[in-house]
Parts: sequence; C-alpha cells; structure tokens
Amino acid sequence: MTMKAFMILFGSLFCLGTLLPAQDVAEDATEEVTEQVETVSIPDMVKEAKYVTKVKPKKKAYVYYFLRSHSRCGFCRKIVPQMNELYKEMKNKGAEVIMLNGDPDTEKAAAWAKEMDITIPMVTPESCGPIAAVVPGGGSGGSPNVTAVMADGTRLDGVSGASKCPELVGSWKDMVKEAKKAEAEKKAEAKKAKKAKAKKKKKKSVKDDSDEL
Repeated sequence: MTMKAFMILFGSLFCLGTLLPAQDVAEDATEEVTEQVETVSIPDMVKEAKYVTKVKPKKKAYVYYFLRSHSRCGFCRKIVPQMNELYKEMKNKGAEVIMLNGDPDTEKAAAWAKEMDITIPMVTPESCGPIAAVVPGGGSGGSPNVTAVMADGTRLDGVSGASKCPELVGSWKDMVKEAKKAEAEKKAEAKKAKKAKAKKKKKKSVKDDSDEL
C-alpha cells in the first residue's frame, strides 16, 4: 500500500472513527477490473506508520483495534492501565491495538505515553500524515473510541466511552475466532469463484473450437 493510501485511511479513522469496508467486486466483473481493485491491507498500513511509542505491531493480526484518545481526556487516562493489560494478553495472539492519539503534536503525545507508561503502539496526526490532523483530539464519537476491523479493513464493531472501550477490546478472543472464520469463508468463496471462472473459460474455449470446425 502506498503512503498516500495509508494517510487517507488513517485520516478517515481520526475523522469518522471507522474504516471503509474492503470494496466488493461484482461476480460478473471482468478480470481486468478485478485486478485493478485495491484491497485494504491493515498489516501494510500499520507497518508504514511511525510510532511515538517504542513498541510496534510485530505480526499480522486477524483483528485490529483502533483506539482514539488524547492526553487531555480524563476518561482516556482512566482506561490506560486496563488497555495496557489487555494488550499484553493479546499481543502476538491474533489481535493488535493501535492508539490513534489526538494530541496537537508528537512531543506531547510522547510525554503522555511516558507519563502513563503506555505500552500500546501509538501514532499521532503528525506521525501518520497531515490528513489525520483535521480533527485533533478525536472525531465523531468522541474519545475514547474504539473501532475493530479485520486485516482487510472490514469493520467488525465500534464503541465509545470509558466502560465500553475496554469491554470491546476484552472480547478479543471471540472476535479473533469470528475474524478467522470470516477470512476462511472468504478464501473458500474466492477459490470457488476461481474454479467456476476457469470452468466457464474452458467451456467457452471448447465452444469456440467447435464453431471453427
């Protein structure tokens, strides 16, 4: 994924508190059109980000939780210890948390991360692109706010509030199972569609050969 695409997607999260689901392709779409569709890749997106904290996402996850927060938010401060513990539990087990910090500059975000001993990967509007800076401190839904998505950008859930955010992230085991199942189903459907397409192409080829005779 290009840095431009990455900046736009992270900007959407800051502004809307959500990610656009991966674009679906119609069954009768041509092969050329299918090849041009760019699937959202959250692993690629988070890999390109510059993190305020030393910790970074290390592995591809099935579920990503994007936590919008900032140092001036009392409720955000309240849930940091709980979020730290949850992150320790889930790290490298199929789930990741990325903190979308809304402080006006990276220096303040870094100071807050140090003060609160935040062990969650954190990015700021400065560190992930200027488009994300249009709503410093949080956008729709306020802060704290969590949006859960699959690796392809499919939105799973989203909540706001000091009690609901840890509750949603705390259900990571169930959400990972759900995401794994959904991913397996998508792969099976894609494989089935590929076989059907190959069969149709072969049938057409045989028909064309017959017509030539």
